[in-house]
Amino acid sequence: MGCEGEEINLDVVELLKELVRIKSLPGSEGNLANTVKEFLSYAGVDKVFIDSVGNVIAPVRGGGLGTIVVEGHLDTVDVGDLRQWVVEPFSGVEIEGKVYGRGAVDMKGAIASQVKALEDLKTLESDLYVIYTVHEEIIEGVALRHALRDSLRIRPDVIVTGEATSLKLGLGHRGRAVINLEISGISAHASMPGEGINSLEGAAQAILKIADISSNLPSHELLGNESAVATLIDCQPKIQPQIPDKCLVTVDHRLLPGRSEADLIKIYEDLCNQVKNLRKTGCRPSLREEEINSWRGYHLRTKELFPGWINEDVSLVKPLIRSLKKIYSNVSRHYWKFSTDLVILNEFNAEGLGLGPGEETLAHKPNEYVEVVELKKAVDMYRVLLQELSSHLSSKIK
Repeated sequence: MGCEGEEINLDVVELLKELVRIKSLPGSEGNLANTVKEFLSYAGVDKVFIDSVGNVIAPVRGGGLGTIVVEGHLDTVDVGDLRQWVVEPFSGVEIEGKVYGRGAVDMKGAIASQVKALEDLKTLESDLYVIYTVHEEIIEGVALRHALRDSLRIRPDVIVTGEATSLKLGLGHRGRAVINLEISGISAHASMPGEGINSLEGAAQAILKIADISSNLPSHELLGNESAVATLIDCQPKIQPQIPDKCLVTVDHRLLPGRSEADLIKIYEDLCNQVKNLRKTGCRPSLREEEINSWRGYHLRTKELFPGWINEDVSLVKPLIRSLKKIYSNVSRHYWKFSTDLVILNEFNAEGLGLGPGEETLAHKPNEYVEVVELKKAVDMYRVLLQELSSHLSSKIK
């Protein structure tokens, strides 16, 4: 690998502490992006830059036999109720072998380990691109798509995410869709509710029906059940004493690979028909659209349908697990409950993998932490993972 910037011996624990101390909510990742850019230059990548969206990108020249992408996200969720924290959320404090703070497990620990792994990485037969994205917590995959399609114009063979796996090998997850149910009625004075049609009662009925359909959704032996849950409700007008004529119910639907927008809309059209029959309200489902501006002022817009995926390539997975077990004997297959930037895999016809320090269940919780022993072990595991992936790809091309 080449070297851009002065020679500095990176310490993975100190790297993580520094990253945690930089608050990086979605849309405010700029300070962290510049710091990570600097750390990558110390690690000896060929070059590193920040693209128009605000992603940090570092190409690492190899032998050209295949293309590997290693990725993570810069943003974190907010801290929530500070009274639930036993440490200052952005302190990066180390207590009894654990580094605490918002983003420690989701996913600054992985970024620190990945950057450190690059420091002494031998030249690969494949080309490597390291990408750290923005806005993953809100619209996963959208910024990564931009980096691959527009900033780099590459089609990777494999994309590796650092989302937490407790150092197991991540091989898939369900997708995510956000459904809006628009419930309509007729406003009336609250003293004469019979003169109107209460959209809030229709919304309540819809929420009950969502719970019913969630128990009858399809299942996958590895990825688990699809699920649906109402997460938000907003009604208009907000005035007392008046019954509302409009309510918007937002549904989080976790879906299995292969499910389409048409599949989902059909489910919620059937639900709406039941609500109409019971409450005489209007009911219309649609996929929610999200519009955001990145910290560099780039406008991103997407429908909130993020596909699931699963890696079933035995010729790739078995040798990887065998090699990783030499470093960490507890390596096994892992399937996330949440979704990741890898929702774009099918668009690029790429294989997906994941490996990250920390427990998935600690993500978004107060007092999240990463164990130092996992953080350090992840460094060696990333190096082995990249070398094995490169050998796999180059042998196929040769």
